[in-house]
Amino acid sequence: MKKQVTLIIPTYNMEKYLHTCLGSLVTNDNCMEQIEVLVINDGSKDASSAIAHEYETKYPGTFHVIDKENGNYGSCINRGLKESTGRYVKILDADDHFDTAVLEKYIQSIKDIDTDLILTDNIVFGNNDISKKYYNFRVPSNSRQAFAEHCETLMGCIQMHNVTYKKSIFSTFDYHQTEGISYTDMEWIFAPMAHVRTFTYLPIPLYKYLVGREGQTISSEQIKRSSNHVIKLANSMLTMFTETGDVEPAIYNYLYFRLNRQIKSLYRTFLAEFPGLNLNDLIAFDKRLEKELPQLYSDCGHITMGPFIHIRYVNYWRKHHYAPQPIYFYTIFNSYRKILFWCKRKLHIDHA
Repeated sequence: MKKQVTLIIPTYNMEKYLHTCLGSLVTNDNCMEQIEVLVINDGSKDASSAIAHEYETKYPGTFHVIDKENGNYGSCINRGLKESTGRYVKILDADDHFDTAVLEKYIQSIKDIDTDLILTDNIVFGNNDISKKYYNFRVPSNSRQAFAEHCETLMGCIQMHNVTYKKSIFSTFDYHQTEGISYTDMEWIFAPMAHVRTFTYLPIPLYKYLVGREGQTISSEQIKRSSNHVIKLANSMLTMFTETGDVEPAIYNYLYFRLNRQIKSLYRTFLAEFPGLNLNDLIAFDKRLEKELPQLYSDCGHITMGPFIHIRYVNYWRKHHYAPQPIYFYTIFNSYRKILFWCKRKLHIDHA
């Protein structure tokens, strides 16, 4: 039977979470016959491989383990895409899992779908098991839609957790996710979108995304330690953008928005959040951006500390010949962020 979807699970030292992840994919026989699960063990030093092989032994028609040398997240995605046989392909991180009952609905639904992209909702939960459901997509559901017609609505909402791609779109271009660095899930919701023409939104909360795990790459300390990864990611996405062929204006705007957001995050990391980082790579990137995308270079120069503090700190940094930022930029930025966080909690504002 042709598999409806391949689930790629990048795995590195995830023995604490892997049983939950893989167990969430064990469902009725009819559903499992239509799923291909590729556990890409990225040179784990714990029991991750052994746990994955247990599932492969018990459910050989569904689970397959690929043990390889460590190459970081992107290398797992690249290997998974190469080995996948499903009509669709989706990523599931090993510390996350699916809602099993929703998975059954998902598989039943996609059998009758023929679009380049399928969007589903996700649930965010922490170690305290308090969950929050996200309904990000204010677009028509359960029907085939033109992606370009809804790009403006979708551009700020899509995360890796929401995306399922039709495998055949990867035969139309050479997709290679950057290897050896973290944070390349941003590439997964970037470059392939240039080749999406149609999508279907299924308003079902399939993906359960864990936040607050110790050592998680999105933690502040991990970002600080991996600042060179953030630079490499921005360079990679800039290359992907400049090499994109002709696309509809709405899709171009989607790609520009995602790149704009990523690069502004890069400047905040180096200039406002973590003063003292080596700025040589940032200076080189800034000069490249000015040369290749002057409009985005200008847009990023206008980043301010917030709605009430109008210091354009990137332009200030450029004007002063790339000197290290004054420490008060860091103090103002973090004070503003703490106040904003307190206000969100106080007013119970949910932000996707």
